[in-house]
Amino acid sequence: MKRKIAYSAAVLLLLVVGVAWAQRTDVSRFFPIYDNGAKPDLTVDPKRFVSQMEIVDRLFDATSCEIQEGSVGGTGYRRLLRFDTVLINGGDGDLVVGSPTDPNNPYYSVFVFSPCHNHYHISGFSNYQLLNLNHKVVALGHKQAFCLEDLLKYSNDNKSNGYTCKFQGITSGWADWYFKQLSGQWIDITGVPEGDYIVHVEINAAGTFAEGKDKYPNVIETTIHVPDPRNKVTVDNSPALTDQ
Repeated sequence: MKRKIAYSAAVLLLLVVGVAWAQRTDVSRFFPIYDNGAKPDLTVDPKRFVSQMEIVDRLFDATSCEIQEGSVGGTGYRRLLRFDTVLINGGDGDLVVGSPTDPNNPYYSVFVFSPCHNHYHISGFSNYQLLNLNHKVVALGHKQAFCLEDLLKYSNDNKSNGYTCKFQGITSGWADWYFKQLSGQWIDITGVPEGDYIVHVEINAAGTFAEGKDKYPNVIETTIHVPDPRNKVTVDNSPALTDQ
């Protein structure tokens, strides 16, 4: 059975502080790589997850890819809770996913092509939810497109093995970065009443990729206060960004 443990962002941060210095552009600054039998172990950078979280309004019309892909609940201005998801590989083996277009790739069946954004996504990889304090689902995210590649270095010891969108993966000690401005990197909270909520993110949600001992959690949660829907927040109608 796939292990699912929900750590708060603060608790997970305690696990990674003070173990190994890593020169890179992340926020957490430290992350230990452990002997995982040459297998990967994916987890989320907790400090960046919390520090980059924000609520914005954004306009969508009927031609928006987000409408076609279901990452927002309707046209017009939508209120979005968005955040960074940085996928760290803390195991001592690479996550090797391969080419989404190679029919001999063992993961070929999990790739689904998105004609609107003109790229592939990995089915069942992520699960974004807004929960009330009783852990009941209030709103769902629908992040689809994941191009798993090396973007941030989390270890002094390992050089990147050069994973890109064409041949995907994450080197041991490296991370992929889904920044909050990417299309779908949010939860549509339009109309959600004012109050305190839990932001819940799970990666490798379908258990597609083997993670060995899986010491690092695939689930991260933090609390947030959602303002009254009638209150103004920042409007961001900058050009949409995509994973590729």
